[in-house]
Amino acid sequence: MKWNDWLRLLRWRALEEGDAEGALLAEERRQEATARTRGGLLSDQLRGESAGEREFAFLRKRAEWFERETLGWSGTVARMMERLRVPEGRWSWAGAGWGGALAAGYTLSGLGQEKEFNLLALPLVGLLLWNAVIVLVSLVVELRHAPSPQTGLLEWLARAAANGSTERAAEGETLTGSTADQRFATLALPAASARLRGRLRAWLHLAAASVALGSIGGLYARGWAREYHAVWESTLLDEAAAGHFFTGVFGPAAHVFEFELPLERLPAMRRSQGRATQPAPALPWIHLYAGTLLLGVVLPRLALAGLAAWRARRRTDQALAQLGWRSYVIRTLRAVEGEQAIVPLLVHAASSSPGHREVWSRGVRERFGGMTRANVLHVPPGEEDEVLASWKPDDARAFLVFNLATTPESEVHRHLAAEIRRRLAAAGTPVDLTVLLDATSIGNRWPPEKTAGREKLWNSLLEGVADTILIAARRAA
Repeated sequence: MKWNDWLRLLRWRALEEGDAEGALLAEERRQEATARTRGGLLSDQLRGESAGEREFAFLRKRAEWFERETLGWSGTVARMMERLRVPEGRWSWAGAGWGGALAAGYTLSGLGQEKEFNLLALPLVGLLLWNAVIVLVSLVVELRHAPSPQTGLLEWLARAAANGSTERAAEGETLTGSTADQRFATLALPAASARLRGRLRAWLHLAAASVALGSIGGLYARGWAREYHAVWESTLLDEAAAGHFFTGVFGPAAHVFEFELPLERLPAMRRSQGRATQPAPALPWIHLYAGTLLLGVVLPRLALAGLAAWRARRRTDQALAQLGWRSYVIRTLRAVEGEQAIVPLLVHAASSSPGHREVWSRGVRERFGGMTRANVLHVPPGEEDEVLASWKPDDARAFLVFNLATTPESEVHRHLAAEIRRRLAAAGTPVDLTVLLDATSIGNRWPPEKTAGREKLWNSLLEGVADTILIAARRAA
């Protein structure tokens, strides 16, 4: 999928998951969007560990329906969508940078070149050597899996180039809007940051190619209006060493473009005591410099820019595809499934306030479909057998609620679950017994280690009896 398609899905998913109570986008509206766009897709049809093409096609159609129907219907939702943004590079900044790189290359080509074309002038030679080093380093960076050593610089550039929104939540939107904003940041920012770093690397490679193109243009532009003669001078190189150096630097361009490489003139071209014995025409050497810049700088940098952009997109798609889309699709589809069935919800020794009932009912809807309703049946401690003796299930599905804070006992809790399972099996269809461990009474009073330990005890006790075990916790404000 394209990046904008990912962003569209992430925005609507963040809004739905951050606005679970439906304050911004009502549950009926979400169900209508699903019913109109799912095209016969059912939650039971999903296979594998992740969502496939059909699931993503459904999500794209659903997001388009939301944008077409809901954004115009609710100004609050439109303002929320406007706030859900990620850092993105500005093309105007990139264009200005590439223009500046061209100008810098044009200027560099003239440094050290007055009336004579000095073959060993540092700006041109330095440009070749610097790019050779950077190309090798960039290949290592792009082909390895560890984070780039340029991450700090690129992170700073990413923040500087970001199209961030400074709009705050409107009055009355603070709690829900903040939650949606945070959910969007959790889902989108890691992938967006990785994408922007990769694109910035590509843009920097293009800027380096622009410097080389500017230098090539500068060489020919100055040669158009002025007659240059080629010379060289060096304290470190004699004629033989200079010949080897120029062969190594200009040999590939001479071979590829079939340019003349007049090495026999080098002794006479050497400038000593301010003068050269016989300066040579500069045009063959300008051709060689231009060809070398093209082969050694422009083409490798363009290839590295393409590699950086491709790897950024690939890594971004991989990161986004691993955000639990299969679970999200299943929850979305189940919101319109269930055929208005009634599933028994047996509550053992747990409080039954309206808040608790809403948590349990939500679990039933997410498990069996949004149209499913729960029929609550209390099972007081010590009266399990009496209650079950008069209970006759209509089908093979049921929810059983235990309090997570209770210490699980085999002779009580496992026996109750096994007896319920036995009665469900009498319907003659595959049994589906879901155990819901209610942790709402615990709140934040228990440390995570204690909660995890208690969950492990329950899972061990109910193994082989319960088909699914869910944990219900109160949503944090």
